[in-house]
Amino acid sequence: MPLHITVVPASTKAGRETIRVLLESESKPLVRGIYRDTSKAPADFTKNPEFEAAKGDVDTGDGLDFSRSNAVFYIPPPTYDGTDQGKWATQTANNVKNALRNAVDVKRLLLFSSVGSQYDHNIGILRLNHISDTILKDSVPEVLIVRPGYFQEDWAHLLEVAKADLPVLHSWITPFDYKIPMVSLKDISECCASSLLSESSQPSPHCFKLFGPRHYSSIDLKNAVDEVTGKNTELKAVERDQLASFFAEHVPGEYVQEFVDMTTAVLPGGIMAGDFEYDENTIRGKVQLVDTLRQVYTK
Repeated sequence: MPLHITVVPASTKAGRETIRVLLESESKPLVRGIYRDTSKAPADFTKNPEFEAAKGDVDTGDGLDFSRSNAVFYIPPPTYDGTDQGKWATQTANNVKNALRNAVDVKRLLLFSSVGSQYDHNIGILRLNHISDTILKDSVPEVLIVRPGYFQEDWAHLLEVAKADLPVLHSWITPFDYKIPMVSLKDISECCASSLLSESSQPSPHCFKLFGPRHYSSIDLKNAVDEVTGKNTELKAVERDQLASFFAEHVPGEYVQEFVDMTTAVLPGGIMAGDFEYDENTIRGKVQLVDTLRQVYTK
């Protein structure tokens, strides 16, 4: 009998791309994707006989049906509706935990987290992951917690910026030669699919980092954008005292400080700055930043 895997929420970037890899797998697992709105399930998924789109909501706990599943992949979603991020994380993680308790066949939980989520302070919006990790770490017999670096695809907006006559790239990675871990969605989805399908002998819970083939600086970022677009961009730093005004242009006001705190945690002297080494609990991805940006640019 093939494995049965549930992904929730399936509309997240990591959820969507992991489902894609699972459906292409030779193992041919049965995959259930839980959506708040099932119309968001991609057409190529719904046409696949091994896929089922189900309606459910981690906010209320309604429809979180993990029955018949051997494994569950949970990606804690942030909220930007004014709700306190800590309250939201506690509520959603407990809803998932209750659903797992009612699903006796689930033996493995893959929990999507973040580098630095082991800390309970000074990590800003990443406390969503810390709280989720804490609540769910012993919810089923086998819990795997993957802690990826920064998504390479999250720099894709710079490709649009580069189209300007005199393009200026703003980067909060300072100083310009300071490097942080980044990883592609391709590496994330392949790692997560493998973690759901493969046998594991690790003690539970098992936490591991997922980084790209190397770390990247603002200079690396500029060079990648320039190579992909053929432009010669100018690089401008978003200094620490400018972070609040920078994020105020991108997120609701009540969450600005959480983004500032998360960013400060990553920069030199921050609480997470010592967590970027490759060690025995790190999976090294294969996709370079320039290749990720090139794929986005040529779509």
